[in-house]
Order: sequence, then C-alpha cells, then structure tokens
Amino acid sequence: MASGVTQNVGARVWWGPALVTAGALCIHTLPGVDLRAEDWWALWHMDKVLHFVAFATWGLAMSVALAKQRLFQTGVRFEVVMMVAAAIFGTILECVQDVCVPSRSADLMDVVADVAGVALALLTFRVIFGCRPGRIATD
Repeated sequence: MASGVTQNVGARVWWGPALVTAGALCIHTLPGVDLRAEDWWALWHMDKVLHFVAFATWGLAMSVALAKQRLFQTGVRFEVVMMVAAAIFGTILECVQDVCVPSRSADLMDVVADVAGVALALLTFRVIFGCRPGRIATD
C-alpha cells in the first residue's frame, strides 16, 4: 500500500483506545480527600505510577489503532504527534480535575508521568512489533 494511504479496517480498532480514554477520565474524577499526606499512597507517589501506567496503556492502544489505520507511515512524525497529544490530553485532564473535582489539584509532575508513559508505550510498540509505530500490517 502506498505511503500515507489510509485503510478502512473498521471501527473495532477504536474500541480499545475509547475504553482506555474513558478509564483515564474516570480516574481523574476520583476524589482525593480520603488520602492523607502520610499514607503509603502519597509516600510512594503511587498517583504518578497510576498516571504512568494509564498513559502507557492509552499510548499503546492509540498506537495500534492509528497504525492499523495507516495514518502515519513515518515513525518520527507519529512519535512526535503521540508525545504532544499526551502532553495536551494530560494537561487538559489536570486542569479539569483542578476545577471540577473537590480536594484534587493540577500537578505538572502528573503530566510528566503521562508523557513518560506514552514514551514507554512507543518503545513497547517497537519491541512487540519490531518496527516503528505507524507501520504494522492491518488485520
């Protein structure tokens, strides 16, 4: 197939990214009032781990879906788009959380963990499929 040509593989490839995105939205709406500063959760920065894992999952799901659509045939451009998308999506979630969820606030380090999670997802994609994101075969 020619470079840059999209392929219709059906809507089913978007179920994974949609579910992971909904999960990330739900996680950001959980109240934080029950966690005290001296709890193990806060001491071990488990919220950053949760952000990292959630966005690694989101990044991998999006990478597979977009690769199956063959929207980005050049890996470098795709990787830049994914990292910028993670930064924007994470920032929006943090701002919404700060405004809409009582006892929760925006944290720049959460966005850093989000982008780092997507970076791991891109690396994982390369290890699993043996190629840069955007270049796997369709179904």
